[in-house]
Amino acid sequence: MKNIKNYFTFLAVFAMIFTSCSKDESGVDATTEKATLSFGAIVADLANSTNKQSSVSDLPQCSDAAPSYVEIVLMQGDGYVIGADAPYRVDLAAGQVFTEEDASLELEPGQYTLEHFAVYDAAGNLTWIAPKGGVLEEFVDVSLPLSIDLGAGVKKYVDVSVLCYDDRDVNEYGYQFFEFNTTKAFEFCFFSNYCTPEGRHFPARYSVEFSIDGTVIYEAGENINNVGVNNAGDNYADPICFALPDLAAYADGEEYIDYTVTLLDWDGVYDAPENMVITGSLSRNEIMANFDGDNNVNYEHLRFGCEGDNTGGDDNGNTDGDDNGADNGDGDDNGTGDGDDNGDTDGDDNGDGDDNGVAAGCDTAYMVGDNELNELGIYNGNSWGWGLVLDEDSFDDQYKVGEGVWRVPFHAGAGQNDTSKGWEAGFIVITKTGNTLEVEFDLYEGVTINESHIYVGTDWPEDRAPGQFDLGTDTFTVGDGPLYIVVHAEVCGTDED
Repeated sequence: MKNIKNYFTFLAVFAMIFTSCSKDESGVDATTEKATLSFGAIVADLANSTNKQSSVSDLPQCSDAAPSYVEIVLMQGDGYVIGADAPYRVDLAAGQVFTEEDASLELEPGQYTLEHFAVYDAAGNLTWIAPKGGVLEEFVDVSLPLSIDLGAGVKKYVDVSVLCYDDRDVNEYGYQFFEFNTTKAFEFCFFSNYCTPEGRHFPARYSVEFSIDGTVIYEAGENINNVGVNNAGDNYADPICFALPDLAAYADGEEYIDYTVTLLDWDGVYDAPENMVITGSLSRNEIMANFDGDNNVNYEHLRFGCEGDNTGGDDNGNTDGDDNGADNGDGDDNGTGDGDDNGDTDGDDNGDGDDNGVAAGCDTAYMVGDNELNELGIYNGNSWGWGLVLDEDSFDDQYKVGEGVWRVPFHAGAGQNDTSKGWEAGFIVITKTGNTLEVEFDLYEGVTINESHIYVGTDWPEDRAPGQFDLGTDTFTVGDGPLYIVVHAEVCGTDED
């Protein structure tokens, strides 16, 4: 991320060029499997060179303190070799500007990349740094990441171009401030919808800012999600993901990362109200609650202007419509597996076991379909829910009420896809006119919706979590082939029949 400020145009630039050579040292066994990696240094004054510094005035001085050690992060492919949790310290030889031998730098032959390189004095003050981006990157011949090719039995010295560090923002060098304390990071993603005052739902275009203790680590102006129009003519918005630092100084439940998400205009789609923002804070536990197995991260689903803004529903990205972070299939927060909120196991919300009218409390609801989502064999978990293939077969015909119009039951709290365990919240009305398909909610009296998610496509969605398959609209441009439809919502009733 770049944090460009005009006054950084005036900078002091000295470079320390780490000499390089690659040779077979005398006394080195050429058959040795290991290679040895070292860093040597020569300090050069670039202020009078022909580089871009020739146009810079008012140059501050570099520190007079002698360099004492370096900190590095070395990777091979996508894996950390050195510095997996935090940058690794390698001492410089006493009174010299090259590193001491270090057992951790005896490596297998292969291709490596240097991702982080910083030089410190004996007091632990950062004095020189190798840029890897930012506005200062242009002042070195080669910036990080730096590719290193190690051969068997070779002692390798590596050139690293560094600049004096003068207490300016580390973003100017292409670093985040936390990278000097940890290399551990969490992936965290946002997805968002916008609901107009008229009740129309859209995928949202928005910016995101993250900060820690008032220090901005991701700027809003440089972190805006991608939006567009797909081949079917529907508007879409991509989620936006970030690497958030895992800082050991904070307890698991301590919120230390603050975010501000701002709704932005989307040309030709909607005009955003002024100053519509969502703010919040995250702890390590809250970030990890969005992890789904080893390789998947559920999106944090934000809603601008929608009923029950970011309250209730399934902000955790699971598929059971609750907020407990578990994909237990019960559709509520009591963990009984019955799909209601009263804590008993009879499957209804008034305890008598046979009330399929409008029930009290809130439940997750799905439009009935000819496919049970947990039986498709393409999704993890065993949460209940249906999908409908609209292909005008006998299943569709039983709900057809007119030319191009279907009225399909909408059931809430039907754990294990058993409608007797839940209650009927109303109907979903599907209307297809030419290449336009509309989805409407026709709810019983006393039923309200906190949030809704609608998917229409030519195949099942890649992810069945409602917050992720939601296309943010109720009107779709479609073709003539079969349509795959999933309608999910959180509904609340008042026990009126």
